[in-house]
Amino acid sequence: MKIRSAGVIKLAFNGKSRNTSLFTYNLQKDSHDQLKEKLRDKIVDFFSFYAEFNNKTPIKNFEAYTSDYICLDGCKIDINTKLSIIGVLFTKAEILEILSNEAAKFGLTIESPLEG
Repeated sequence: MKIRSAGVIKLAFNGKSRNTSLFTYNLQKDSHDQLKEKLRDKIVDFFSFYAEFNNKTPIKNFEAYTSDYICLDGCKIDINTKLSIIGVLFTKAEILEILSNEAAKFGLTIESPLEG
């Protein structure tokens, strides 16, 4: 499997996402820092929305995924397939840093969101 050079990344927090919880990437045009900023912007967008809830549960699960992979041996990848980009486009440490920093700004709790 290999990630395509361009596609869409979708984010989910505790299994929930918004229609704005996605962004496009182009590995031939976007620098790593630009991709991290896109990720940060989408996390901030979700956290600002979620911070308004009265009964907020801690963020225990975070997913960043795409179906924009290429199967090198010719297999077919269904559009509904969720393949993680964690460890591919962003390290676990980079994502945890962004989640922790932004959650603190919104008074949200993060609990091992990338475990399991």
